[in-house]
Amino acid sequence: MPVRIRLARHGYKKNPLYHIVAINSKRPREGKPLETLGIYDPIPRLRKGVVVPPQANVFGSGPEDTGLIKKEKEIKWNVDRINYWLGVGAEPTRSVVKLLERGGVLTTPHKWQHPWSPAPPPSSTSPSQPQQTISQ
Repeated sequence: MPVRIRLARHGYKKNPLYHIVAINSKRPREGKPLETLGIYDPIPRLRKGVVVPPQANVFGSGPEDTGLIKKEKEIKWNVDRINYWLGVGAEPTRSVVKLLERGGVLTTPHKWQHPWSPAPPPSSTSPSQPQQTISQ
C-alpha cells in the first residue's frame, strides 16, 4: 500500500483550508486518511490573540489594508508523526515538500530534492582544482 503525505482540501468556496494527511495514494483527495498530521491555512487572516485597535475598521477599508494590522497564514503540524511517516517510506507531494522545507522539517539535501528546491550547499573541496602545497 503506497502511502502519500498530501494536502486534503476543506473549507468553503474561495476559502480553502488544507489538512496535511497520510493517505493511501489510490484514495481521492478528500478520502478518509490514515492519519491527520496537521493543518495549513493559506489565507492571511487575523488570528486569535491579536489585539485589534478600536479605530481599526476590520470589515471595510481601514488600517488593515495599509498593513497596520498583522494578518498571518497558519500552519500547525506534528513533526514527530511526519518524520515517522517519512521514515516508513511515505512519499510527500511537491506542495508538502515545499511546506516542510520552509518550515525546517526537511533540510537540504534530501531525498525529494527537485529542480524548484534550493540547491544543496557546495562541497568544501572541488576535484577540478588540484591542491597546491607551498614550500619555503
